[in-house]
Amino acid sequence: MIEPRREAGTSPTLVSLCGGSLSNPELKKSSIWIYGSLGFPLALLGYPLGIWLPRAYDTYIGIETAMVGVVISVAAIFDAITDPAMGYASDNFRSRWGRRKAWVLVGAPFLALALYYLLNPEKGSSVLYLGAWFVFLRIGTTMLGVPYTAWGMELSGEYNTRTRIQAAREFFVLLGLIGAAAIPALVETLYGAETTAVMVLNAYTWLAVPLLLLITVLVVWRVPEPPPRVREGQVGFVESLSLMYRNKLFLRVLSIEVLVGGGEAFRNALSLYFMQDYIGAPRAGTLYLVYFSMGLAAIPVWNWLAKRYGKHRSLSAAIILVSVVSISIFTLDYGQVWAFYILFAIKGFCFGSFAYLPRSMLADVIDLDTLKSGDARTGGYYSIYGFMTKVAHSIGGASLIALAFLGYNTAIGATNGPTQLLYLGVLYAIVPTVLFMFALYMCWTWPLTSGKHAQLKKLLDAKEARRVQEAA
Repeated sequence: MIEPRREAGTSPTLVSLCGGSLSNPELKKSSIWIYGSLGFPLALLGYPLGIWLPRAYDTYIGIETAMVGVVISVAAIFDAITDPAMGYASDNFRSRWGRRKAWVLVGAPFLALALYYLLNPEKGSSVLYLGAWFVFLRIGTTMLGVPYTAWGMELSGEYNTRTRIQAAREFFVLLGLIGAAAIPALVETLYGAETTAVMVLNAYTWLAVPLLLLITVLVVWRVPEPPPRVREGQVGFVESLSLMYRNKLFLRVLSIEVLVGGGEAFRNALSLYFMQDYIGAPRAGTLYLVYFSMGLAAIPVWNWLAKRYGKHRSLSAAIILVSVVSISIFTLDYGQVWAFYILFAIKGFCFGSFAYLPRSMLADVIDLDTLKSGDARTGGYYSIYGFMTKVAHSIGGASLIALAFLGYNTAIGATNGPTQLLYLGVLYAIVPTVLFMFALYMCWTWPLTSGKHAQLKKLLDAKEARRVQEAA
């Protein structure tokens, strides 16, 4: 079914960008939205694993907090192998359906299996249980996520259309997060004070797993892939890595992703502790429902800013706003619940921009490499980017390790003193803000604007057209 792609051939369909070499010439709005719909089930699994899993496995299952953090962090080691391998395979093996679709179909059931077991731990489950299924989860995420995201970056070569594609995906991600936040809110309503993090994890199973499988089939069926390029599959693995390393803007967008994504992951792993112990805010599930709803409402704003001022300036504005909110949250005292709700909702307004604007910037950066090599190795690029995203998410494990090292007690009914609560506040609000400041500088000085990308696109059109004529 899947064969190595060593030569793309000389088909007349291999025309320039206007005819489809870098993007699908007949891309419809419906295709953009169907493509983005897979973000819904992926968000359903991301929220419980990022927010509820640490509390469930340490406080209720009985695994030490530091060990939960170690598992989350160490699982990233496997991505150092699987992500680049998946990117290379996705770029160099083409089935009759295209480069990406077969891998997406294989990855979905693998991911669904790991998700089922992680969401349904039994009392007394060991750290080996958590570690094994967490590694399976990361492998499944790679098998599905790398080709899926590369596919979306290839749907269009136009600067603003790429933003719309990524925004459509983020729209469904936020819908999924709203649905994900509604689940614990419903559990809290049904069970009140008896609600545990394990009960919340269990409740996700019968929504996230079936939707992941069904929507994957829909996307593969209805969304087209761009036609092959003349030089597709002719750049070797080592040469590909060398070209990536020499692409300085790629290294910069990786740094932005690690700093922003890592800062948020560092904070997210501490969210329930901060809300419940530092602020005294009840009903965290309901609060996240508002948070993600604000993120959904804000997408048109960030899109408008990106079109008017550039993706990099839109992202910079979001970083500045979140940093101001974080410092403001740190100044709150226990019991200032409504002030926290308002600030947390403002922070939610920026949530989506952190996710999709860097990916849209990455798609532009890949064009620089394509101009040199003639092969749009989007899968390879995103495999490295995706690996760094997972590394950033794993930074959440570091915050749990730091919290435990500083003497914070997460046991049921435990009381922490002012010093431990101060440490919690610094870890939650100040550490991410420091990371954001480095990212802000790199965003604000980003050189690949819409005007410069338009010039790059013309060069790509002309070069691919010449290659088609030479190959004919």
